[in-house]
Amino acid sequence: MTNLIRAEMYKLQRNKTFWVILLTVTGLSALLHYLVLIGWWQMQGTSFDAAGLSELNALSTFTVPLFFNLIVSTLAGFFISIEFSQSGIIKNQVISGNKRSHIFMAKFLIFSLGAIVATILIPLVTAIILLFLTGHGDILDTSNLIYLGRSYGLYIVQFLGYTAIIIILAIITDDSGKTIIISILFTIVMYAVEKLSMPPFIEVIYENSIFYQFTEVFKFTMTNGEIIKSILIGIITIIIITLCGVFIFNRKEIK
Repeated sequence: MTNLIRAEMYKLQRNKTFWVILLTVTGLSALLHYLVLIGWWQMQGTSFDAAGLSELNALSTFTVPLFFNLIVSTLAGFFISIEFSQSGIIKNQVISGNKRSHIFMAKFLIFSLGAIVATILIPLVTAIILLFLTGHGDILDTSNLIYLGRSYGLYIVQFLGYTAIIIILAIITDDSGKTIIISILFTIVMYAVEKLSMPPFIEVIYENSIFYQFTEVFKFTMTNGEIIKSILIGIITIIIITLCGVFIFNRKEIK
């Protein structure tokens, strides 16, 4: 298992798409945060605004599933799906004697790490650096740091459930283009469920899903019950989806 994780990490570090994504996200994040900080781009009504962190409003862009899905699905398509092509190496991993469950978990862990770095870590670090460079670093007092730590800690738990879903799509489609398109359609459906009037049972399911929690975890105040509920939803989702992923991968025909 350790060797598989090291191998996946090596492949991620040598993946050109991953580095293109990192550079693109870094540039875009720096631009958006700078525009907000100089007052050129006005954003109101965000969770960060309500928390008294209006200087970090650009971070809300990177927490919207319709946006971060483009990053995650692209990485999945060119890091996971591409390995199932005839030129891929997935067949060598399978016939080398490694358990398929171990192969799946290694890919899930490293893919999730790459997605977290590109989608969460870079925007957050970029925002903090620009805060200090533009003289706004004093807003990061103890209270705000606790808020950011709690929000992003819970957010990452939900995000891992999402990356588990995307990696399953990548394995099923075994095509980078299909992975991106289907994941976008899936995210649009979740967005429609959130915005449109739906039957009560669908609303109940949605309100107890990671997609609802993507917004809830950034509320300025959360009760202990809400925090526990968010953690449970994220962990249960991760467990169920990864078990489904192992099941699907075990039965996947490797050509």
